[in-house]
Formats: sequence, structure tokens, C-alpha cells
Amino acid sequence: MKRGTVVWVDLSDASPPEMGKVRPAVIVSNDAHNDVLNTVAVVPTSSIAPEIWPLRLAVGVFAGKQSFAVIPGIRQVRKGRMRGELGHLSDDKLRSLDECLQAYLH
Repeated sequence: MKRGTVVWVDLSDASPPEMGKVRPAVIVSNDAHNDVLNTVAVVPTSSIAPEIWPLRLAVGVFAGKQSFAVIPGIRQVRKGRMRGELGHLSDDKLRSLDECLQAYLH
């Protein structure tokens, strides 16, 4: 599992306001940890616009819909929740996502 990969992830045990159901998410944890841990950190996506920096970032079209990374939804999930790959963020989009995470977490 590589950083920047967009995957289907099952978030179905969430309680509002957490994001739930099976949805695309971006893996944001680093590759070294992803190789050895049973979990990854992901930022879920939503098709609900608009982009609101640094809380919601347009990251591309996945599963046929414009996708927005929802930065406050960042969470750690078991790899067993992954349901397949959808693609990968461009280097520019991954850098923008890093900037949003930095602004949100600091």
C-alpha cells in the first residue's frame, strides 16, 4: 500500500459526524509504516462540493465522480477494510493534500 493511492475503504461502523459507508479514501501514511503495520492512515473523500481550503480539497475524479478529500475525516484503518484500488493522486495533488493536512493539524 503506497502513500497517495486512492482505495475503496469500508468505514461503515462510523457514527455521525464521522464519515461512514464504503467510499474512496487517500492513503496518507508513509510507505515504510504501510509495509510493516496492519493499519494505514487515510483521508476519506466525498463527492459533495465545494473545495474549502484547508478542510476539503478537490483531488480528482474517482469512481466516476469529482472527489474531495475531507481532511477532518483523517483516520487510521485496518488494511482488511480496503476493498481495492481506484488510482493514485498526482504529485501536485499529493503535495496540496500535505499542505492541507499541515494546516489542519498544526
